[in-house]
Amino acid sequence: MSQNSYIHEDYPSYVSGYKSAIAASTYYAVIKYLELTAAGCLTFMEVSEKNYDAKILGFEDYKNAIFINEKNYKEKFNEFLHNKDNPEWKKIANAGRTHTLANLNNDKMVESLIELIEEII
Repeated sequence: MSQNSYIHEDYPSYVSGYKSAIAASTYYAVIKYLELTAAGCLTFMEVSEKNYDAKILGFEDYKNAIFINEKNYKEKFNEFLHNKDNPEWKKIANAGRTHTLANLNNDKMVESLIELIEEII
């Protein structure tokens, strides 16, 4: 804290200053998947047989996120670190931002919930 406020109170702006970030959860999708992609960060998402939620959310490997797991994370991190300025990374990050803002927002989730309720009724 600094002078009665948090230094990084505007979390999306703070995160958007990074070229990449990691969102990992062994069993479930986490809000970091949405926070990081919405901020325009190239997001390395843990996706495995135990955790396939990123695919359900519409994320695709090398299209709008980078999928990592316990077997490939070193290879994928090295690929990024050895060529950090590759314009493809920015394209993937931008596609992740576009996907998240267009499809994984509150309005879309409410519409989905209404559809589920209508199916039950």
